[in-house]
Amino acid sequence: MVPLVLMLACTRSAANHEDLGDRAYATGAWADALAEYQLGRKSNGGSAALLAKVGATALHYEDYELAADAYRTLAKRDRSRADEAADGLDRVARAALTANDRTALASALTGLREVAPRRPLGRYVVLAALDAVDRGDTAEARALLPVAAASAVDASRADSLLFVYGMTLVRVRDCSMAVRVFEGVVRRQRAASVVEQAREGLGLCALVAGQIALEQGHPDSAEGWFRRATAPGASPDVVRGAFLGLGDVRLAQGDVPGAMENYQQALAGGTPGDTISQRAQEKLNRLGKAEP
Repeated sequence: MVPLVLMLACTRSAANHEDLGDRAYATGAWADALAEYQLGRKSNGGSAALLAKVGATALHYEDYELAADAYRTLAKRDRSRADEAADGLDRVARAALTANDRTALASALTGLREVAPRRPLGRYVVLAALDAVDRGDTAEARALLPVAAASAVDASRADSLLFVYGMTLVRVRDCSMAVRVFEGVVRRQRAASVVEQAREGLGLCALVAGQIALEQGHPDSAEGWFRRATAPGASPDVVRGAFLGLGDVRLAQGDVPGAMENYQQALAGGTPGDTISQRAQEKLNRLGKAEP
């Protein structure tokens, strides 16, 4: 009997909090209503109806992050109310955009993609995607940037956003995807301002892919990537870094003279004390061929 009594007491407590919240909501006392709904939610985890009330009240109270969380949870709790949750998330996105609450905006847009993937996200997604890039949130940026590019008002803007997407992929070392993104930007030639940057991105990505292949013990594969990183359009430092990698490849293959030659090329064009020069010189020193 004791567990049953406790369960009934908790149920009545949650209902009481929800009832008190309803009364406060009716009078526009958003803070009081939200506090009661949250207490009711803690008592029993929150029914779908209660989650909808939390979302609506948090929106009135201008706690947009809580509103987004409530509507996302509502959709997960009761799929039959997914449209209601999507409408709520759309309202949260608009309000968060007006309030410049980028964290809540990103959360609302992520929720919309989960709940209603076919619903157009409009201008919100571009702002949220670029904000994720600024904040260094690579997971959110990777999720939103392709959607932002698809929502762009013109082809040039779309490719500019795809370039940013490619650079985000490089940061997380997903170079297989980044190469395809950069190649597409270069091939289409729709955004003159980023075509050369995309070529530089290709070189950087090839350098990173070569380093990964070398770390994983695949010098032959690494050589192909490093060669690609020396192609026209790559930045001078990327080219020098590629020659440093080619030196490591030659060394792994037992070709000491070839390694020395590539390390020497990595030194060319550098400044005394820069990272690539230091590493190349250290490697030459280890081979007993230090430069004067």
